[in-house]
Amino acid sequence: MGKVHLLDCTLRDGGYINDWRFGAKAIDDMISKLENTNVDILELGFLKNEPYQRDRTVFNDAKQISALLQDKKDNLQYAAMIEVVNPLPLEMLEEASNTELDIIRVIIWKRMMKEGYEYCKGVVEKGYRLCVQPARVDQYSDEEFVEMVRTFSKLDPLAIYVVDSWGTQTSKSLLHYMSLADNAMPDGIALGYHGHNNLMQAYQVAVDFINTGYERDIIVDASVYGIGRGAGNLNLELIARYMNEELGKSYRTEPMIEIYSKYLQDIYQSCPWGFSMPHYITAIHNCNPNFGAYYGRERNLPPVDVDGIIKKIPPRERIIYTKEKADLYEREYFEHK
Repeated sequence: MGKVHLLDCTLRDGGYINDWRFGAKAIDDMISKLENTNVDILELGFLKNEPYQRDRTVFNDAKQISALLQDKKDNLQYAAMIEVVNPLPLEMLEEASNTELDIIRVIIWKRMMKEGYEYCKGVVEKGYRLCVQPARVDQYSDEEFVEMVRTFSKLDPLAIYVVDSWGTQTSKSLLHYMSLADNAMPDGIALGYHGHNNLMQAYQVAVDFINTGYERDIIVDASVYGIGRGAGNLNLELIARYMNEELGKSYRTEPMIEIYSKYLQDIYQSCPWGFSMPHYITAIHNCNPNFGAYYGRERNLPPVDVDGIIKKIPPRERIIYTKEKADLYEREYFEHK
């Protein structure tokens, strides 16, 4: 059985909740506390081509991340994420040798596979370890997924992930994709899992993933109190405790509790995440969770109407959320109700 690694994405995926605006002092303190959890990989935020603000975990230069890591901890790798749909231009990406950043994770889109491959190739050429994050893995047929895995394996990445972007997949479905990836990847490439909790399944999927007993290394993503997009992520404190008890790991949960108590509790009270009926509805209809958040939180619509509206949205229109689109289908629904 390969090694099991735990990646924290609190400062990155958690930023979907508060526009990544944790506050400069909070960012420094959260990094310190997350380092003390003994996780294996710490993801510090997004790299994007937009103005840098010290109070946000969105950066336009890897050196901005390096400035936060004055005392880089041994046996901990530091990561950031880039979206191929809105990438930081490669010419703006510093050579890895000039930064404290170890890993860059790239979200690739199925409809931009060629662009995604070329961008990931550029990341590797800059000297970073690469994690390939194919968004919405369920949109791939088995043959398409295997071809994608084989293609990106040519770049010798650190890991290729199975990503349940919208929290729509069961453990059986995700383990199927994991098996496809495991069989298609050469030795030496880790297999990762990033899930969301719209169906309250992230913890069980992670446990099943760990217990499959892959020969290769695996990586499990999680965040403190599950903070993240839609219904949130796998809870770091839960899966860390499980790994401690079942795998003999030594992750420290006290700093996780401190982070929640000092910073995340207030964010949660003003903008809650986690399982909710609107997010459940988006999951069962394979719909972008932002529709559920808008109808449920901003429009405060009853779940029965959220369900009715989303059923009226054509499947292809459920992929990309815009407020204008959401308002249009809401009007059409009530006009014909």
